[in-house]
Amino acid sequence: MNLDNSIVILYVVLVVFIGFFCARRTKSFNDFAISDMNFGGFAIFATLSATFIGGGYSFGNAAKVFDSGIFYSVALIGFSLQIILVGIFIAPKMSAHDGAVSVGDILEPTYGKPARVIGGLLSFVSCAGILGAQLGAMGLIINTFLGISIASSIVIGCLIVMLYSTVGGISAVVWTDVLQFCLLIVAVPVIFCLGLNECGGWSELIAKLPAQHLKIIPEGSSVLQFVSLFLVFVLGETLVPPYVQRLLVSKDKKKLAGATIGSGLLSVPFFLIAGGLGLIAMVLLPEINSNAVFPSMINLLVPIGLKGIVISGVVAIIMSSADSFLLSSSVGIVQDVFMPLTSDKWHDDKYKFRLARVVNLVTGLSAMTISMFIPNMLDILVFAYNFWAPMILVQLIAALLKKTVTKASFFGGFAGGLVGSVLWNMFGSKILPIDSIIVGVVCNFAVFYIMNMRSKPASVGSEAVA
Repeated sequence: MNLDNSIVILYVVLVVFIGFFCARRTKSFNDFAISDMNFGGFAIFATLSATFIGGGYSFGNAAKVFDSGIFYSVALIGFSLQIILVGIFIAPKMSAHDGAVSVGDILEPTYGKPARVIGGLLSFVSCAGILGAQLGAMGLIINTFLGISIASSIVIGCLIVMLYSTVGGISAVVWTDVLQFCLLIVAVPVIFCLGLNECGGWSELIAKLPAQHLKIIPEGSSVLQFVSLFLVFVLGETLVPPYVQRLLVSKDKKKLAGATIGSGLLSVPFFLIAGGLGLIAMVLLPEINSNAVFPSMINLLVPIGLKGIVISGVVAIIMSSADSFLLSSSVGIVQDVFMPLTSDKWHDDKYKFRLARVVNLVTGLSAMTISMFIPNMLDILVFAYNFWAPMILVQLIAALLKKTVTKASFFGGFAGGLVGSVLWNMFGSKILPIDSIIVGVVCNFAVFYIMNMRSKPASVGSEAVA
């Protein structure tokens, strides 16, 4: 076993150790879901950043830039914008939802129990899809450096994440995220700087690249396509369960708002640097498979010893996102589906706690399947987005902001978003290059707004108009 592999194994052992260390204080479902809410500003900043800087926004980003140019990296700034907006408008108001542990806890007081169940099911499906993107990236890393098949690598990576998140819950996820953030925020710029130096500097890199790779709107694409992709990244992961969970686990809402805004600002240079690796790989390794940009660059550029640290940082990118989506799916199913649909005798905390751990395994298996059928991480993310924003984002924002709305508008908006998204996928996308996610959100909002304008809604938290 060489030095680099030893460093990576030591890192994995440390992560698992943190999981088991946190397990000593994880004795109930609430411990598993939100802990004691005693996380400081830096911990929230680090865990939020580590959660969204996953395989799709790093590996998938570099792969898309390698294939098509900076189009995708620039569009990803739409994601940064939504994180900043959440920090400005949503985070300061989270004290109104103290005691909530899931999306359903926020939805039910406004829209009723059926909305809670729908929120739980959508949480599970969307989280499993996004988790699949992270596992696909982890499979590539393990395959490249250990020579194990992609399928086996995905299984190994998933088992590691399932182990420490299942035993330690949210505490394990947050504290491993802090460690992983410190690694990944160094590893990616190091690879970029080494690659840029190998190319001979920025001017030499630009001179060697195809002109089309440097255009925000390359030939064959349109401004409308760019705007569509930008809006997909604005809407797609807005307030998905792991991000809502991060907003719920902080007691200090001022620090929470600052940490969220800071995380959004940090994402801008990170996305551009990760995409820049795709450009560097285009010059140094033009014949490689685009999905292998990160591992191929590490093998080419990073010296022994430092390579182990950098590989650990790259593994951290994936694990930090995967664990969060895995945990959120289990919390969503137990709190928002199991609890409302079962009798009181099943509501004992020990049953909830055990069930949450079992659901971790089920979600991991579902995500492994997804990652084996869709090869590009960014494509998996866009696929998963269809099960969140078009169906529930508008209603969730209204509930978070304590707007006065009707119960019926939840289901009207849900149906409008679902039908609009499906019909656009079938017919409209052949006419205009606008993603169905955008159309679904617009249809959801239109129906939701009209239904609330036509009815006299009750105040949030009271009996709303059916």
